[in-house]
Amino acid sequence: MNDVINIIGPVFGLAMLGYLSARFGWVTEQMAAGLALFVFNFAIPIFLVRVFAITELPEELPLGLWGSFYLPQFAVYGLGMVAARRFGRDFMGQTITGFGCAFGNTVLLGTPIVLLAFGDDGAVPLFLIISIHGLLLFTLTTVLLEFGRNRGASFRVLPLQIGKSLITNPILIGIVAGLTMNATDTTLPAVLDQIAAYMQQAVTPCAIFSLGVSLTRYGFVGRFGQTVFVAAMKLLVMPAGVWLAARFVFELPPLWTMVAVLTAAQPCGVNLYLFAQRYRSAPALATSSVFLSTLISVVTLSLLMYFVGLHDGAPPGG
Repeated sequence: MNDVINIIGPVFGLAMLGYLSARFGWVTEQMAAGLALFVFNFAIPIFLVRVFAITELPEELPLGLWGSFYLPQFAVYGLGMVAARRFGRDFMGQTITGFGCAFGNTVLLGTPIVLLAFGDDGAVPLFLIISIHGLLLFTLTTVLLEFGRNRGASFRVLPLQIGKSLITNPILIGIVAGLTMNATDTTLPAVLDQIAAYMQQAVTPCAIFSLGVSLTRYGFVGRFGQTVFVAAMKLLVMPAGVWLAARFVFELPPLWTMVAVLTAAQPCGVNLYLFAQRYRSAPALATSSVFLSTLISVVTLSLLMYFVGLHDGAPPGG
């Protein structure tokens, strides 16, 4: 458990720094909201350009691995949306809920935890999963949120408004630009690459600090049940679904199965909060879900890593 705490601890440290800064009046909610918009509109898109430009896409598509991970993920996403409707959420709130149930912190927390458990042997399946994680989930969530935001438009105008929103969305612009550079073997000039590197380093501390500030406003009052539901779907239901698909449907090798399960078991990613802030939909639920699922994951991930250690015949990281 100490290993997991050492990885997850800095996330709580940044969140609590934001929380205490707001409590003592050192920062305001408006400042935190501006910081979140900076991350969504500038830091993440530029970071995505750099990531997708240099990502080595597999020559042979690992359909079994992707099917084992993403089919359960999309199923959980859909179930989250259906449940959110029962909670009284509108379509955009349903989308945020589904996104929270499915989207995990695969990079910041997932990468060090998987490598801790499996060493270099776990890197290949992990990075194959991560290579399309943001592409699929960010694109799907953006399309659904834009559809929800423009639902009041007439049937003839609706496609145009959604299309305009999509082509001007910073996240999708970053993904498309990076993939285009990748396909054309184009690299960023040294100066621009360094700027992108700076932006990459800014994403995590700025986003988590802003989330911590938002806790002073939202807390858990009135939405604890929904928050617990999202956390349970993300930490329990999704990894269980991935294990079933990998073990019995796609029959992956044991190592790839456990890497997929451990990746699926990561808590809600901070991008859930950023999307909620950007679209002003269910920000309270997003904030509390990221915080609570990360807190609970100290226990769930420790138990899962202990199981992995028994499975491999050695302690995690050994």
